[in-house]
Formats: sequence, C-alpha cells, structure tokens
Amino acid sequence: MCGIAGILRFDDRPVDRDRLGRMLAQVQHRGPDGIGIEAHDRCGLAHARLSIIDLLSGHQPMQVDEAAASDGRTHGPLSLVFNGEIYNHRRLRKQLDKRGHAFHSDHSDTEALLFGYRQWGDELPKHLHGMFAFAVWNRLDRSLFLCRDRAGKKPLYYWRCPDGREVVFGSLVATVVAGLPEGVRPEVDDAALLNYLRLGYPFARSMVAGIEEVPPAHWLKFDADGGMTTRQYWRPPPVSRTSTSLGLFAAMEEVVTESVHRRLEADVPLGCFLSGGIDSSLIAALAQNQLKQLGGGRLKTYSVAMPDLDYDESRHANHVAKHIGADHMVLETRIGDTFADLERLMNVSGEPTADSSLLPTHWLCKAARGHVRVALSGDGGDEMFGGYDRYRAIRLLRRAGGVVRQLPASLFDESQPRTKRARLARLIHAAQAGPDADRQYHSMIHLFDDADIAALMPDRFGETLDPPIAALPGWEDEPDTVHAAMRWDLNHYLPFELLRKVDRASMAVAIEVRCPLLDTSVADLAGHIPPHLLMPRGKPKGLLRQLAAKWLPPEIVGRPKRGFAVPIGTWFRTGLRDALHDRLTGPELGEIGCDPNRVRSLFEQHQQRTHDHTHRLFALLQLVIWRRWLASPNVPPVRRPDA
Repeated sequence: MCGIAGILRFDDRPVDRDRLGRMLAQVQHRGPDGIGIEAHDRCGLAHARLSIIDLLSGHQPMQVDEAAASDGRTHGPLSLVFNGEIYNHRRLRKQLDKRGHAFHSDHSDTEALLFGYRQWGDELPKHLHGMFAFAVWNRLDRSLFLCRDRAGKKPLYYWRCPDGREVVFGSLVATVVAGLPEGVRPEVDDAALLNYLRLGYPFARSMVAGIEEVPPAHWLKFDADGGMTTRQYWRPPPVSRTSTSLGLFAAMEEVVTESVHRRLEADVPLGCFLSGGIDSSLIAALAQNQLKQLGGGRLKTYSVAMPDLDYDESRHANHVAKHIGADHMVLETRIGDTFADLERLMNVSGEPTADSSLLPTHWLCKAARGHVRVALSGDGGDEMFGGYDRYRAIRLLRRAGGVVRQLPASLFDESQPRTKRARLARLIHAAQAGPDADRQYHSMIHLFDDADIAALMPDRFGETLDPPIAALPGWEDEPDTVHAAMRWDLNHYLPFELLRKVDRASMAVAIEVRCPLLDTSVADLAGHIPPHLLMPRGKPKGLLRQLAAKWLPPEIVGRPKRGFAVPIGTWFRTGLRDALHDRLTGPELGEIGCDPNRVRSLFEQHQQRTHDHTHRLFALLQLVIWRRWLASPNVPPVRRPDA
C-alpha cells in the first residue's frame, strides 16, 4: 500500500523534478517506509512505500529492461509505480516463470505486476485479483498506462493540461494539485460541487476543476502524441433469473472463505476490525478459522469504545471475539480536536466528504496503527448482499407507492431521524418525488434537493438547475427496482463515497485496509444472485445472515444494522456548537456562493431541534475546510524514511 505520482509531457521538455518532489511530499503520508523518484526524458514517476509484502525488495519506481523480455514482445523497457496489493501474485508468478520471465525477488507482488504487463500488456488487468492503482511508463513507444481495480478501492486522479502539453496524475486530488504547473490556479468545478451538495460526493469528477478520477474497472492509456484511450475491463455480471437457491449457500461460503484466505498474507502484523455487526464479525470468524488451519495463532481483532452508549458497539464486538477465540482489544478513542482531525484529513486528500463516519473510521485506524499495519474489514457487505433498509423501501414504493404518496408527511416528526416516524416521513417524501424509481431512490439518499441547492446558492445555481448542469447518473435497465438500486450503489456510492472515505481515513495514518467481501469472485457471485435470494422475504442480507449463523452467536446474527457513526449532530448542539458557528459564518462559504442567511437558518433550526440538519451541516463544514485548503494547499517537505 503506497502513494504514487507522476508527470508526462508531450513536448519532449524534461520533467520538472521539483514538481515531482512536491507531489512526493504530499503523498508520503501513505508510504512512510521508502521513497523513490525517477525521470525519463518526458515522463517522471514518484513513489512512497508502505512495506507490507517482501519488505526487502519492491523498491519503486521499479524497472525492467527490454533485454529481459523472453518472447519478443515490445512491452519494454518499462517503469512502474503501484499502490495496493495483488492477492493472486504467487499464481501470476508461476505463470510468468513458465513463460521465461526471470524474477529477482522472492515474493514481490510489484514485480509480478511489472512482468505481467510485459507479458500481457493492456490485457493485464483481467488477470489481477486485488486492490490496485498503478502506472506503467513504456520507454519504447513512450506510452503511459494508468489502471484502477474493479471495485475502486484504490484511488487514482489525473489532470490534462488544456493546451495538451502534459498530464499530471497521483493517488489523491491534493497530490495532483501539488504537481500543477506554475501559474495554474485550482478552481471549483461547478458540476462536482452540485453533486456533492446533492449526495455528499462528486462522483468521478474532482471538486477541483480539470482533475478527474480514473473510473473503477477502467484503464487509460496516453500515446506518444497525447491521445488518450480508455477501456472498461470488467463489468458486474448480469443478474440470474433463477428462482432456486440450490447450491448457493455452499458456493457463497467457498468464495467468501477463499477471499479471506487471500488477504491473510503479510510480512507485517495483521488484524481485523470488528464492530459486532454481521459483515465484520463474519470476516473475523472466517479469518480466525483460516489461521487455525494454517497453524497460526489467534487473530488480533480491534474495536473502538464510543463515548455515547447509543453508538457504542464494543460489547457486541467483545462477544464475537470471545465466541470465535480471537485476541480482542477495545481501543479507547481520543476524540480530541475534531476540527484538527478533519483539517488534517483535508490537507492530505484535497477533497471533502459529507460522510461523518470518516471520523470514527479514522480514529479506529489511528488507534490500531500502534498494533497492526494491515486490517481486514467488512466493507462492501451492504452493497453486495442487500444490507440497506432503503432497498426494502424502494420495493415497497413499487408495490404501494400510490397509496404512500397520498399520506401527509407533515404529520410525522422528522426531528429525530432514527425514529420510525421520521423514517416513514422520508418514505412519503420519496413517494412524492415522482413515479420514477430512480427519482424516489435519490430522494431517500440526498442531502439537499435541487430546490434546496438553488436557495442555498442562488447566484451560483439558482438559474442553472433546470435543466441541470450535471445530471445524476441513471439507473441500469433492470426490471427489479431493488437490483437496480443495488447496482447503482455498487457503481457509484461504493467507489465514490464509501471506499474513498475508508482509503483516506486509513492511509492518513498508513494502515492498509483489506475488504474480502469486495473480492472479484465474491462480486461475480453476489452480482449474479437475484435480490429475492439475496434478501429472502425482504430481509436485509438474509443470505449472508444464513452463512453467518454457521459461525456466529444467534444474537449477533439477528442484530439489526447499525452504522459506524458518532453523535456528531449532538456535538453540534453542545461541545462543538461555537466552533461550528464560527466556521459556518466565516467567509469561505460566501466565497463558494452560499447565502449566509440560509446557512444561519440551517444552523439555528438544528440548535432549536425543529429539524435535524446533522448531515447538511457536516457537509457545509467540510466545504469550509476544503475552501481554506484550496486557497492555500499545504505541501510538506519530503521526509527521508530513516530520518
């Protein structure tokens, strides 16, 4: 797990090593164990390494020269920078060894990746199981190949100079900003800002104009003349129309167990995050069983004790750990200065997220970093196996939307969002959003609707939302609305919100998080299963719960879903109230185009408890912090790993 960066010029001028150095300094928090820079005429690459596998080898940028090629192919000489883990690297190594590739390391997945590109070229991604973002510079044909994993676990951003002279790429938005040419001033992207306000994330666009993200399951290739080719190398499988579950349980247990097994390889301490929910508990149980079969010791599991009992799940995690025989530790979170943590996360990432679970995720990673460098997690279970209540809601609206639409939402108190009455009000609002399922679904998950946004930013968006300057991505053509909703989350919410959050929260403290439920084989199987089998009788994650029942106590299997959260809304009314007010009433939101009266109204309604604006206020707070960062990006000096 690492950070990567690079610059490619098309005018044959040498790459500015000072710019590469700034990019390396900005991304070094992701890889404190080693740094490397190299420049080949028009292309420069930089790498910061977090050593996980083959600690003595794997220095990057890694090169292989043309003379080492065994089959006459023209994919060389090559240089590579890589962020992630290739879980099938040993199998790839055997295949490549039989084809005559002479490896220098014992078990470097980086070297397997590099030789794999020399062997298969642009077809390499189809051979890979893992989480990855990498770049390959081919000095022979002067092409640059950028690639990202199927689920979008590892980030990769790029910027193309408007005059076509160069491309800048890196692991994070802030990395790319640090490498922009002198005189290029970062500006706000209106379409990205609009979608951030709608849903809390800007999809594949960056909030900085001109910086884009390589989409999940895609590769980009720049040729010697600056032309760009892009391909999608993987798609979720079509859903099966079968109505039988024959053999399904055994198949699912096999692929999930194997995905856990693949992720247990590490040359550094490894553990598992354990919340006490279905997903992380199942992963921990399977990992402990695998370690036992391999003759290993007890799995180290970690949870955090939250200060508010309504949000604390540590007792459930303790119960699971005792049941499976894990060596469990409850880490005390040090809440400290919430704003300082948010500002640091912004400084290293360069982009806001409206998901306040960024904070507990970061605190868990920060506390665990003193014990392990790799942690398994249960991320992806909800998207793969139907874990969200909104999937049941969208099905209900398909069956009884006309009736629900006639109910007056005003009769139900929405000031306490966790109550059944507030959830019913949200269901009514969704039904009233229109007859189309995608509009109803977006109504369930939005932060601000377009009318709210026009009122919040009248000068910026008041006259541009009809027609919208950026339409939300549409649904796939699926007859089952639940499956369409799940696919939408898999394609958008998962990579552009959830996985971004996990990557930023964990890599800010240089801890690698592995997600077995997002393995390719698991995705292929789960994506093929129709919703009525994934969620029998409409029960969220019903099939996954059946598997969990084999490994976990009944009271854990039957627990309702609880998000990993902190009572940030309560904090906004108590200890964080004044600091939040100071930030929301500063100049930053006005500079973006927010109406100060509207912002003040949201703040006061939240304080008076007439409305719960927790998520909206957090989103605006993040915009304040981001705007400050954008005005003066902080690039630290490069640190030598042995300093």
